[in-house]
Amino acid sequence: MTTRRAYDLALLAALAVSVLLYLVPQFFFVRQSLYGNLGMGQIGTELTLANYKTLLTDRFYLQAFVRTLALSGAATIAGLLIAAPTAYFLARLRAAWVRWLIVLLLISSFVSIVVKVLGLTMLLGNNGPIPAALRMLTGGWWSASLLNNGTAVVIGLVQYTLPLLVMLLFGVIQNIPASLEEAALVHGASDWRLVRRVLLPLAWPGLVTAGLISFNMNMGAFTSAVLLGGGNVLTLPVLIQRKMILEVDYPTAAALSVLLTLAVVIINLVALALPSNRASTIEVAA
Repeated sequence: MTTRRAYDLALLAALAVSVLLYLVPQFFFVRQSLYGNLGMGQIGTELTLANYKTLLTDRFYLQAFVRTLALSGAATIAGLLIAAPTAYFLARLRAAWVRWLIVLLLISSFVSIVVKVLGLTMLLGNNGPIPAALRMLTGGWWSASLLNNGTAVVIGLVQYTLPLLVMLLFGVIQNIPASLEEAALVHGASDWRLVRRVLLPLAWPGLVTAGLISFNMNMGAFTSAVLLGGGNVLTLPVLIQRKMILEVDYPTAAALSVLLTLAVVIINLVALALPSNRASTIEVAA
């Protein structure tokens, strides 16, 4: 009992320190967003909501916000569509070398995002192998660029989160007994009906959780947008960096960051109602 109490106290102490380290910087961060920008890095002394009023009414910033949401959502959906079948295949594959594939995925997730993006730049560049293959397959008709646009950013975001998605969904699929699938097939269920009636309802909470983690990472991703977008794809993280480094406008950068954080938090809170409701809806509808 004494050991358990000491363990609980240690966890509470770690939680308190974590909350303190998170809330204190956030407090000063939010407060800075409430001051005016006087130019050249100078900040006003009076509290004002002018920064938020500008950001929420200026069409340029609203378009950047919608663009960030759209690219993050597209990358999340594409990542789930790739990761789910991959995780299912690995989870149901009864081979000793599967663990080494998981280890390779884990190692790949530790590779610097800058290195990954630079590799993508070489693959997607006009002289890279992917555009060359597209030109060959289309008889020279393909001439569009795969860099410096939203498509390149989505590809970079998918590459950024895919290893984590596969590992998360691998654990989800492993917790679904294969005997349930066998029983459904024995009773005459088709593959599609098996996915719809058995796998999807059981895996739905894990899919939502993995999707939210991927979406959160994509919303805050900076490197993929700035390097693969080539300055043409202005997402909120890119604008925050420009405000801080190029324009030395710390209050506006802070306000953009606060709005980005609030948007992510609200989306996550709304999605909390989806797992249980969606699972039951699928089962009833089927």
